[in-house]
Amino acid sequence: MQRRHLQIVCFLLTNCFIRQTITTKDDFTGHQLFRVLPQNREQLDVLQKLRYHPPEKLENLDFWSEPTETGGKVYLGVSPEQRKDLETLLSKHRIPFEIIANNIQRVLDEHAQRNLETRLNDEISVYDTYLDFDEAMSWLRRITFQCSSRCSLHNIGKSFEGRNLTLIKVQSTKEPSTGTDRKPSIWIDSGIHAREWIAPATALYFIDRLVLDYDVDSEVQDLVDGYDWYILPFVNPDGYQYSHVKNRLWRKTRSKIAPHAVCVGVDANRNFDFHWKSVGYQDDPCSDIYPGPIPFSEPETKAVADFILSRNGTWSLFVTLHSYGQLLMTPFGYTSEKPEGYDKMMKLAKVAKLSIENVYRTEYAIGSASDILYRSSGTSRDWAYGVAKIPYVYTIELRDQGEHGFLLPPNQILSSGIETWEGVKNLALTMDQLERPKSPWNF
Repeated sequence: MQRRHLQIVCFLLTNCFIRQTITTKDDFTGHQLFRVLPQNREQLDVLQKLRYHPPEKLENLDFWSEPTETGGKVYLGVSPEQRKDLETLLSKHRIPFEIIANNIQRVLDEHAQRNLETRLNDEISVYDTYLDFDEAMSWLRRITFQCSSRCSLHNIGKSFEGRNLTLIKVQSTKEPSTGTDRKPSIWIDSGIHAREWIAPATALYFIDRLVLDYDVDSEVQDLVDGYDWYILPFVNPDGYQYSHVKNRLWRKTRSKIAPHAVCVGVDANRNFDFHWKSVGYQDDPCSDIYPGPIPFSEPETKAVADFILSRNGTWSLFVTLHSYGQLLMTPFGYTSEKPEGYDKMMKLAKVAKLSIENVYRTEYAIGSASDILYRSSGTSRDWAYGVAKIPYVYTIELRDQGEHGFLLPPNQILSSGIETWEGVKNLALTMDQLERPKSPWNF
């Protein structure tokens, strides 16, 4: 009885704290979510112009998804001040649309409440709770301790606001079959866009599996024995924490371009120095696709690039996790031309797609980013292939296809982790079969 009483008190106090916190958050009361359905090329061009060259009255619309194809669904967050102008524009060009959420703030509150309810248990779980940055770092330290000599934490740099960019290295304690210290490596990152919470949650699930399944799953053991795994759950920790405490829909970093700048932050996935600012960006610092004043202006992107290049020649696989859309994409995003290794990458992508779909029948599309998503430049994906020369490079856009968008309920964290891990694990195993004869790390 006393234990139950303490749980109730804890819940009431937590609920009180959350309510106090919510009052300080950015308020989206009256903002609406539009679903727009371009039917032809002309209508699609109108939406793409709205995205990349908007009129002043419609600047900084919140594109939850991109205008990429006729017949596709484009989700837009719209302020009360912009609603009339947007409806006028869409009606002028006879572009069908519907309002699927009359009050985005209500949707945000419901999402926050669902995540709060998962915290009633004695121990917060990565399986059903979106952790904030500090909670995730505490969990990462605990599982690293549990993993003992097979795991280690590495701070590869600091964010603009001074948070550590902490990755975990999961490795085997076995020695190679021939004398070498150049063990092949796999890189996985997430959280480059702050509001895509399911991406870090899925990366944490990957870590959980690599650590806990090593002694019970021969396939996991083979992959850990054969490769060093480097997983960076939060490329953009400042933005991620800001999305927890201030603006749930924040996307960018939190850097200040100038001391008295009106707008803050850079799209870190437009900030890598490979075909930077060639397509798919806006020069407006207030835009959520602002690429920054120069390549690698952000300490976060520079730290990632420096670490990867410091181990150049060891990387076999690069995976960056995003949401949403259920897409598995190869380079390139800046051009429709295919990279030299496209066919090999697509072979593995097909394996991952089938593996994911075999779990819960979640359907994924595969192809190059420019073909199945949109044109973009300065991305970590294109840089990893074009500069770091990693042979297998993928972006995975996780669940869903727009029903919840960035606000995927916490009760889908586990299923997203399970199916995506099956895809990545089998992709890596197939890659291993192709490349392993060349490796001395063949046990």
